[in-house]
Amino acid sequence: MKHIFSLFIILFLINTNTAQSVNSSENSAADKEVLNGLDNIYNLKLDEAESRFKKLQKTNPNDIRGYFYVSQIYFYKALPTHDNVYYEKYMELSDLIIEKTEDLLDKNENDYDAMYYKGLSHSYTSLLMLSLNKNLLKAASNGNDGYRVLSGLIEKKPDYYDAYMGLGLYKIAIGFVPDKFQWLLSLIGFNGNIKEGRSLLKKSLEYGKYTKTDSKVFLSLFSLNEKEDGDRQSLDLSKELTEEYPESPVFKVFYSGILLQSGQTEESIKLSDQALEQNKYSMQTEIVKGANALLGTAYFRLNDYQKSIKHLEEYIKNANKEDRFNVYMFTLGVSYELSGDRQTAVQKYKAVRDNFINERDGELDKFFYRYAQNKIKNQLTDFEKKLIVAMNFRESLKPEEALILYNEMLPFITSSESVTDDDKIRYYFDLGTTYIYAGNPDKAIDCFNKCIKLNPEDEKWLVPHSYFELGKIYLRQNNKSKSAEMFETVYNYDDFDFESFLDMRMANYRNR
Repeated sequence: MKHIFSLFIILFLINTNTAQSVNSSENSAADKEVLNGLDNIYNLKLDEAESRFKKLQKTNPNDIRGYFYVSQIYFYKALPTHDNVYYEKYMELSDLIIEKTEDLLDKNENDYDAMYYKGLSHSYTSLLMLSLNKNLLKAASNGNDGYRVLSGLIEKKPDYYDAYMGLGLYKIAIGFVPDKFQWLLSLIGFNGNIKEGRSLLKKSLEYGKYTKTDSKVFLSLFSLNEKEDGDRQSLDLSKELTEEYPESPVFKVFYSGILLQSGQTEESIKLSDQALEQNKYSMQTEIVKGANALLGTAYFRLNDYQKSIKHLEEYIKNANKEDRFNVYMFTLGVSYELSGDRQTAVQKYKAVRDNFINERDGELDKFFYRYAQNKIKNQLTDFEKKLIVAMNFRESLKPEEALILYNEMLPFITSSESVTDDDKIRYYFDLGTTYIYAGNPDKAIDCFNKCIKLNPEDEKWLVPHSYFELGKIYLRQNNKSKSAEMFETVYNYDDFDFESFLDMRMANYRNR
């Protein structure tokens, strides 16, 4: 889904009320041209959008929007492709916008539109530099400048509702920093709060004039909760986007990803297929990659390995050196092995990358690199094959089918002399998760309690993750003291797989 999120468009159209303003008829025409250009962007007709915004620059040279939206087109080109030509072009245009807005503010310090676009340009420069692993100090400086400018705008003009979206995203991003580091951020003046951030996004969605669609995108993304909660807000919001923009493949890919995340595998496939059918304009390679990654994963979830192979091969064919693809290459190898082709499976396991950048690629690529090295040496056992099939049943919201397989595996876990603590913790963790989905928290608690008593060699990460699962269950049972105990115990562990991901899940769950 990382290929998808980078395609979303930010709409910031503000009426201007300064000495530089064009007359009302010209402003009305400019508004219409910007809106048409934004529709082009939503439907990935980026060339048409750029033509419209450059026309606006010529007809309305004092309207900063024409310059800002051209820069955003290059932002959205650079983010998913990591193309340095697009990156340098964006940086050039962003510097130009900041220079223009500063000139406007020198003439009128209360030019709210100039403040707005200056803050946004700093913010998006920060986001792009962080995403592409550029100068991190400069990225942090731009992020701080953006937040400072937008906060100052809201202080001066509280009803400038479109600015609430940018502030909301900042609050959410900082809010995802683990609790144990929040005191340090507060000490240096950074205050994050996920709940407050969502509230700001809701305000821009309800009252903002031009940020409604963007706020809906980000609310959908940041409303994702644990699957067992059954919260439909993310699904409903992302579905609305496909209904409001029926010709847009990017919103279909986005909705498909949310559906897959929520366990609605067959519906996810339908949306991804439709996105590929509509993929006729800009960013075609990104849509192909995003849709095929989802389709390959979805068919894997349905235990249809031949179709999974077809789509994952298509994804790999279009991937570039900057894509984080170890999870897909590993899944492709497993699909070949489960289809009986061990030789090709080993080739795929060997193709996972070991040259990922820690600061950029995070935990997923490293985790599946480790798994791939193991599978090069050791073919999938019958036990592992059943674990995979059962997991796929569970993640497609078929927990009863999964439980049948787990019951078949129980004699191996309880009586086999070859069983290890790694085998046991994988089994009991997956079984506990399945009992959660099946609505049986007591049996889930029993499974996770077994996990925290084990001492695995390779799967140590499942111990703190088990404490997190226990914390969630106790909180749903309104046993707040026991829940807090489980959550706090997670912090006793360090340097384990998916540590940052678990920190984010903890922050999200405890700040709903």
